[in-house]
Amino acid sequence: MAKVIIKSFSYGDPVSYIEHIDTPAHQVKFTEKLTTSRIMPETAQRLGKAIRDRGLKLLVFSASWCKDCQEVVPTLAKICQVTSIPMKILGGAKLSQKKPPTWHVPPSPPEMNELDIESLPAILFIDKNGTDVLRHYERAPAGKSLEQHLLDLLEAKVPLRPEP
Repeated sequence: MAKVIIKSFSYGDPVSYIEHIDTPAHQVKFTEKLTTSRIMPETAQRLGKAIRDRGLKLLVFSASWCKDCQEVVPTLAKICQVTSIPMKILGGAKLSQKKPPTWHVPPSPPEMNELDIESLPAILFIDKNGTDVLRHYERAPAGKSLEQHLLDLLEAKVPLRPEP
């Protein structure tokens, strides 16, 4: 996995990101979802503990036009509210017309091409060394909450290492 170095501006939490979306029609979609989304607090707490126990933080790439982002980012905001998971969000993504498609920089953060971000939203789990140890793209599978899906992925793919 890649070493992650963030040089671009990022938001420290999903609510700040949502508040600063500059296209009103897009911001409304995020705000509506923030108002209506529900999470399973116990599962979110378990996810938060699993992230902290592994010394991880989240890095999220988003775009205001992206329908999956409009679903996932408000859910991440709810999860963040009950867990205080360390998280940075980079927005402004825009696809270029090149073949194969890449992210148009600017307005997309250059890290999107540097880290080979495949689709949006992209949720990267970053360890204490700044290494990208796990990724999740788009929304959770049908019938599964985002917090449960992320917890399942994390427990299956990133083993808990005993402290030295």
